[in-house]
Amino acid sequence: MEGKLSAAEFESFLDETCDALRGDREAVGFKEYVIAIVFLKRLNDRFNMEREVRRNKLMAKGLSQNEIEEDLEKRESYRLFVPKMARWDIIKQENQDLRAYLTKAFAEIDDKNRGCLGVLKTIDFNKTSETGEMYITNADLAELIKRFEELVLTDDHLGF
Repeated sequence: MEGKLSAAEFESFLDETCDALRGDREAVGFKEYVIAIVFLKRLNDRFNMEREVRRNKLMAKGLSQNEIEEDLEKRESYRLFVPKMARWDIIKQENQDLRAYLTKAFAEIDDKNRGCLGVLKTIDFNKTSETGEMYITNADLAELIKRFEELVLTDDHLGF
């Protein structure tokens, strides 16, 4: 998407995405996952921006590539740290059991960031309905991630 994303455009994107993916399922059971992926994408986009700024500062100091890479993995260098397994570029390549992978990734984010207070560990990507049907499938999650790939959710790309 070009330019800043307005609140109306974002809302429209979310509505279209949810409608396309949830089919005849109740919106209430599906929104938890969409919100989780929005959070994950925004967290990754902001993390990548902070990481790039940090990389440039470290390069300007004349650090070696190894020293830079080591420093970039220090949790304390970021407001919110994204562990390697929870990074967008890794997640979008996951093609086995995405539900289990995301459950672990969110738990890892939670563990590395005290401010999350255990909230991310409560997202259950393996939740089933009373009839035993999955609320969200691996294919649904893969499509959701694919749809969010086009958005940049850093402050300088949001118009709200």
